[in-house]
Amino acid sequence: MYITYETSQYDWDEKKGRYIKHNQPNKIVPDGLSKPEFMPTKLVRISDMKLVYSSQVNEGYCALSYSWNQSGDMVLDKTAAKYRRVDEGKHKIVFCKHIDPKKIVYDGEIKFVHDLIDEDRMDKVKRLKKIRNVLEILDDQYSHLINDMKYVKFEGIIQKICQEFNIKYIWLDQMCINQDDKEEKKREIRNMHHIYSHAYATVALVPEFTEYLSESEEYFKRLWTLEEAIKSKRLLFVGKSIHRWGENFVRYSSIHELISPTSNLMVSQILYYAHQRTSTKNHDRVFALLNLFPEFIDQKDDHHRIKKWIRRRFFEVFSTKKYIGKKINVDYDQPLEELMILFYGLLAEKDISILLFEKITKNYNSTHIQKYTFLPSWTGIHGQHLLENVSTPFQNYNIIGKTIHLTSAYFTNNNQHIDDKPFTLRKEDLPPPPDNINGGSGNPRNYYLCLLIQLPGTSKEKRIQITHHSYHYIFKMDNDSLDEISKELQQLPKFMDIKMENLCWCHSRSDEYRMATRFNFNNLTQDIRLNDLSEQYVILSDISFKLDNISTLYPMINKKQGETHYKAIGCCEIKYGHQFFSDCSLPKQTFLIQ
Repeated sequence: MYITYETSQYDWDEKKGRYIKHNQPNKIVPDGLSKPEFMPTKLVRISDMKLVYSSQVNEGYCALSYSWNQSGDMVLDKTAAKYRRVDEGKHKIVFCKHIDPKKIVYDGEIKFVHDLIDEDRMDKVKRLKKIRNVLEILDDQYSHLINDMKYVKFEGIIQKICQEFNIKYIWLDQMCINQDDKEEKKREIRNMHHIYSHAYATVALVPEFTEYLSESEEYFKRLWTLEEAIKSKRLLFVGKSIHRWGENFVRYSSIHELISPTSNLMVSQILYYAHQRTSTKNHDRVFALLNLFPEFIDQKDDHHRIKKWIRRRFFEVFSTKKYIGKKINVDYDQPLEELMILFYGLLAEKDISILLFEKITKNYNSTHIQKYTFLPSWTGIHGQHLLENVSTPFQNYNIIGKTIHLTSAYFTNNNQHIDDKPFTLRKEDLPPPPDNINGGSGNPRNYYLCLLIQLPGTSKEKRIQITHHSYHYIFKMDNDSLDEISKELQQLPKFMDIKMENLCWCHSRSDEYRMATRFNFNNLTQDIRLNDLSEQYVILSDISFKLDNISTLYPMINKKQGETHYKAIGCCEIKYGHQFFSDCSLPKQTFLIQ
């Protein structure tokens, strides 16, 4: 793919709150950037587009982030079994000057259009002729501007952009890394987090960018640009005829969170973005994310690895945390499955929020990660991770290979006291209406259906809200419409003993109702199979992620009878979950999750 860049650029004006067009972009990068502590091995000098060693450079630099697909034609080299870039010089620079539609050069003078027309407003014939002349002049000027263009290679586009933004040195991977030198490529990939985090700013090239940024654009579909965006201090988005600093995109919550310089993303948030992005090489599913976690990177050269392997094997014999001390070697020749399992194991050991995922929504594209069928369920490949920035103090787990060994209190009914036929709620099953409704003084819209239960080790009954519908609405339903409420009620026996006689009405202003618990199982990656007594569903009650003062997320797992390993199926949201579990004595168990 080839791109176009126009020298007449729209720039966002913070004071006016809109885009302003300029004949040339402002020199937004200051002169004399201070040299950072870390410098890349090589940089591109913009004045002549020559490679120079950073030891010869005495000032700071910027970096470039872009999609390789937009830098030329991607051609499959069948002999080497890999894609290579072919640049035929079809990128286009359009040299434009901004024309103010209110002004025009007329008879050698700059005049306002409305003044020219108003001069002869009393003479309609002269006025019409002058209007035609003005339009012809404007058409001629615009036609001349459109034809003033130049075809260049990708490096020519980058040189022009950098010149206009006052960038003297830039790190550009295609030039600064010898793509045919495996050792150099390994070394530079290991330092990507340093390269982008120490750059003054990163130019994010998004040719489709017009006025708004969208996650549907090519830049947000590539896996490498995710790491580059997150590690950069500042992002300058540059489109065909527009540019804007990344931190100004406050109205786009997910993009703003991704590119905000203060973002401290959880593992679940990073995987939300990563799992819907593409990579040309399978190994880049790991390597393109690796620099977000530099502690995972093996920085040693090959001759150090034999000794390190021996030490690690000795350590693993006595360690319960099997991933401690393990590092990832940037090597495209290593087995893909082993590499991805190790990487996801390190992610899980770093942050158990990897278990925070839900069923796939309509606009989420997870096909890129689902093809790696060897990944265990706890990686979230069958769902989409959550964007909520939440954490938990829980650490009672370790990872061995594909298995999470996790010890937690749990909430389940072990399929005891569950009938083959699920509960079917009918009007005759509903509790009697409250007394004050019968008397006429109560408002039926203020009463809601709840269920009284008693958990193990507690003396006090707890209330569970069954539905958001009020008494007024429920009693207008026929039995078929009550099936909706029945479905919510039918899920609960998988976790607790319930009885129809324990249904009750609660006033919306009562303390009992305000503190009533509500279970939401609607976003699991698989539906709870109500009639299948061979499947057990478990809420891991020790692993709580508090969303706010009311709602908490808990990971859920399930397994079929006879199986030894559980499967992660996402998380459920429980309203007042902390109060619900706080004073009951739930059993603990070590679960093996794959």
